[in-house]
Amino acid sequence: MSEQHEWWQHLEIRQPAEVLEFSDDLFVVDVDPLRDFLAARLAEFAAAQPEGSEARWAAQRLADVTRAACRDLEQALLSWEAVLATGRAEEGGLVETLRRSLGPQWNRLVVTASRFADHPEYLPRWRQLRQLNAQYGDIAANDTEPDSGT
Repeated sequence: MSEQHEWWQHLEIRQPAEVLEFSDDLFVVDVDPLRDFLAARLAEFAAAQPEGSEARWAAQRLADVTRAACRDLEQALLSWEAVLATGRAEEGGLVETLRRSLGPQWNRLVVTASRFADHPEYLPRWRQLRQLNAQYGDIAANDTEPDSGT
């Protein structure tokens, strides 16, 4: 069995989390509905602006930038999934930089989506993710506890 085949086989086994709690829970498939939702809402917003106006240009530009941000996050998640499949998740350097970039990229998109939270297609799972995983959450919690003075 080739290494590339094992990589894809591993991806088929992992399933997206029902509730997103940590950025390590993110998958490419998590971005798809968010991307589609944002594209639709921002297109509606742009269409509501007067033709040829600065407001319409800005709304269309926001839609373009948001679409690019979704694509960038999808690419980063594909890279992260490859890292996971090869067992390198705890490596430092570029792997750690990649891992730590996923949450902030996601958070920027969900902040934009939250503007449309009253829309019937908005999903409550689109929320900000503040930690990588439960282990990092425990570390962060311990870092905020008062110093015992020892």
